[in-house]
Amino acid sequence: MANRRRTQVMRLGGVLTLLAAACGSSDDGSNISQPGAGSAGTAGSSGAGAGAGTAGSSAGAGASAGGATAGGSAGTAGSSAGTTPAGGSAGSGQAGASGGGAAGTSSAGTAGSDAAGSAGVAGSAGTGGAGSAVFDIDITLASEVDPAAPGTVGIVTWSIDVATLVSARIEFGLDTTYGMTAPVDLGAADYRTLLLGMKPARTYHVRVVAEDASATYMSEDLTVETGPATDLVPLESFRIVDEAARERGFIVASYWMGMGSSVPFILDADGEVVWWFEGGPSGIARAVMSADGKNMWLTPASNAGGALVRVSMDTLDSETYSDVVASHDITPVSGETMAYIEYGESDCDSIFEIDPSGATQEIFESQGVVETNGCHGNALRYSKAEDVYTYSDVSQDILVIDRQGEVLWRLSERTDQGNAAWGGTQHGHHLLESSMLVYANRGGGSQVSSFIEFSLEGEELRRYEGGAFSANLGDVQRLPGGNTLITFSNDSLIHEIDAEDNLVLEINGAESRFGYTLFRTTLYGEPPDINQ
Repeated sequence: MANRRRTQVMRLGGVLTLLAAACGSSDDGSNISQPGAGSAGTAGSSGAGAGAGTAGSSAGAGASAGGATAGGSAGTAGSSAGTTPAGGSAGSGQAGASGGGAAGTSSAGTAGSDAAGSAGVAGSAGTGGAGSAVFDIDITLASEVDPAAPGTVGIVTWSIDVATLVSARIEFGLDTTYGMTAPVDLGAADYRTLLLGMKPARTYHVRVVAEDASATYMSEDLTVETGPATDLVPLESFRIVDEAARERGFIVASYWMGMGSSVPFILDADGEVVWWFEGGPSGIARAVMSADGKNMWLTPASNAGGALVRVSMDTLDSETYSDVVASHDITPVSGETMAYIEYGESDCDSIFEIDPSGATQEIFESQGVVETNGCHGNALRYSKAEDVYTYSDVSQDILVIDRQGEVLWRLSERTDQGNAAWGGTQHGHHLLESSMLVYANRGGGSQVSSFIEFSLEGEELRRYEGGAFSANLGDVQRLPGGNTLITFSNDSLIHEIDAEDNLVLEINGAESRFGYTLFRTTLYGEPPDINQ
């Protein structure tokens, strides 16, 4: 449901006080004064040209219709015994002169005692009144714009009457502790920001936090009701084995075969589908977000290759790149730039980079680097830390390639047994600072897949089998906290294991076969795998 609010925020003596009202929703049209703001104080030093104020109101005094007090006006000397309304008493001492403007910040000192009105501490000089900011906020669900879009994506547009902001963010969550943060692009029209990762059919609390060079402003707490869950993504079970040991976050996934194989989706830490797109290619090998977090890119699994598809994260804008013949894998590089495996050439496969305009550039040609007979590029990752690509040719090798297309090294040349060290076939892999993770399709035998970790010198460090097998695809990723995510694509299983190979989470996709997967701690910013 669209939710529009106008919010006034006042800054008084470095403390923010909200004067907020829903546009047209208040019974009497009055603003709402936040408690805890008023404090009749002791003597303040002279301000900028206004007379002494009267005693400030008590904390949390209710506002009359049409206006609200924010912190009280300057206090006079509390010569008689001070009374004690909740939150502030009249202080004794020399009356301070108020600053120019309503509710001068200079006039009130700290609160006097509630007994005989003992002298208070002098207040600071007046600064000319309370600074203020007014927010105008609109929240719309993507499904209100297009019924096919997920009702779990919020679109926030807003404004504030502060001339120059230095930063802003939107905090949101299931209660007023929020817990999730969407960064605001200050260059975006109307500061348009997406709320990603919300569960279906829930009430979410939302507030905008903005900063200029001298102050922080917070809007009032708003709420939005998310739309219903999707029935487009089959999922049999999400079994948490060890809550304390698993890593909470999101899994970007797809199915390359079976029901839902044209619908990329995102699972949250509780196994709920929080994002989906109805309209991807049939059989999605990889769904992955761009490094700038603005788009989801989809590549087909077909060995014949096919068009790439890009969809904005609000799902309201999509594009099919029919001039591209991509297959198996695509990876974020930087900003909006992606890299994918190109199948459209008559020789062996290549790495191409692409941006949303459709402009492409060939980075690496595998012809002449791998054996021509049976060459088959099947997995691709980018490492920002090393500024290299890692490229898998299914039954030959994993290559490490720089951005100029030069092969720096091969994993098979660093192991004692060549590619037999991992069973001869592989798909997903993950280059780390001191090791390489490999999804070995037949690492445990002809019908047993393994995750194997090799040192960069080629020594086997670790092996996990998990009792599952996938001849097609299969993926592995080291998570930010040290756990490992393993996807047994054809067996429709995802395992998360800890450093001792204990299973902590198992996801079952029923009879649909998972494509490659990617864990993210947050749905904003760069994915963790390219920075490890």
